[in-house]
Amino acid sequence: MRINKTSYKSTTIDDYNTIIDVRTPLEFDEDHIPRSVNYPVLTNKQRHEIGLKYKENSFLAKKEGASIISANISKIINKIKFDKKNKTLIYCWRGGLRSLSLYLVLKQIGYDVTLLEGGYKTYRGYVVDFFENNTDKFKFNQIMGVTGVGKTLFIKELSKKYQVIDFEGLAKHKGSILGNIPNTVQPSQKLFETLIYEKLHSFNSRKNIWVEAESIKVGKLSIPSKIWKNMPLGKNVKIKSNLTERVKFILKDYKYFTNSPDLMKNALIVLKKIIPKEEFKLIEVNLKKKEYFQFVKSLIEYHYDRAYKKTRAENDSNIYKEIYLKKGSGDNFQITFAKEGRFKQIGKSQFLELNFGDTISVINDKITNFKFNQKKNKLV
Repeated sequence: MRINKTSYKSTTIDDYNTIIDVRTPLEFDEDHIPRSVNYPVLTNKQRHEIGLKYKENSFLAKKEGASIISANISKIINKIKFDKKNKTLIYCWRGGLRSLSLYLVLKQIGYDVTLLEGGYKTYRGYVVDFFENNTDKFKFNQIMGVTGVGKTLFIKELSKKYQVIDFEGLAKHKGSILGNIPNTVQPSQKLFETLIYEKLHSFNSRKNIWVEAESIKVGKLSIPSKIWKNMPLGKNVKIKSNLTERVKFILKDYKYFTNSPDLMKNALIVLKKIIPKEEFKLIEVNLKKKEYFQFVKSLIEYHYDRAYKKTRAENDSNIYKEIYLKKGSGDNFQITFAKEGRFKQIGKSQFLELNFGDTISVINDKITNFKFNQKKNKLV
């Protein structure tokens, strides 16, 4: 019987209707080729035990492994629902016995199957090489701004019309000290890179890609270094908002913490080593009293804004445009785009002095906007 094999290239995934990963669930969860379904021919425990026996007696280990794989394949066959004419790609760790075993059975039945030569290992090597040698062609625009101005919301809106990579979404983390999302596990570094690679692979490299300005670390994960270094080189759009609006936004965006103060308390432990003892104590007191507005305000002043100033995101020399966001009550809001702007305190009122831009207001579902070239004072 002639065995159909293919080597991995950038278009391989698009050539197949179905992709089967026969590795263990543990291997699959760590990383896998996109669109793959996991039909393991060995469970996590079975693979571990066969591996130990292989070191003692390879022949007996292979014999026992074949017996277990045969039994598991019989169960897999009953699970398969796709049409036999579907072009199906099968792979394991490096294109060995596990994928070959399922291939031979399905081929005999009459399915249109192909083996991935070199298995997942070949695919992973392709992804690593891509990030090392093929990312310079991609150009990025950054959404910048301190914590609480709504950068992620803008990224989501941009994704409806433009090419966007939401690193925090892919990493399942909000990228800050309170970034851990309850009951959510971050993907592995390998899977994170796979998700980024697949996004880039689907994009037009001649068009800029919008991203949120991030630290290279998003929770426990790292953005590929060459991507991260290229991110500030395009247009940088900075979002600004006043402190009150930022506190309100954070309280809404992180409401699961206010619903479970103990989660918040655990997340703050790392701060104890970063900020002065007196300031940390004040933060703790506000949390204990459930004075959440003051608690978040203190977090912003004592930690978030100080940390931001230490990052490269504070370098305003390459700002293309600034956005000033004012969120009103209900669905009313105002967004102002401006090349220049600064907040000013006049008496008890806070004003925003702007130059060169336009404002869009949505009040009671009515949209109004105006453009300006000279300085205007807008109450915010």
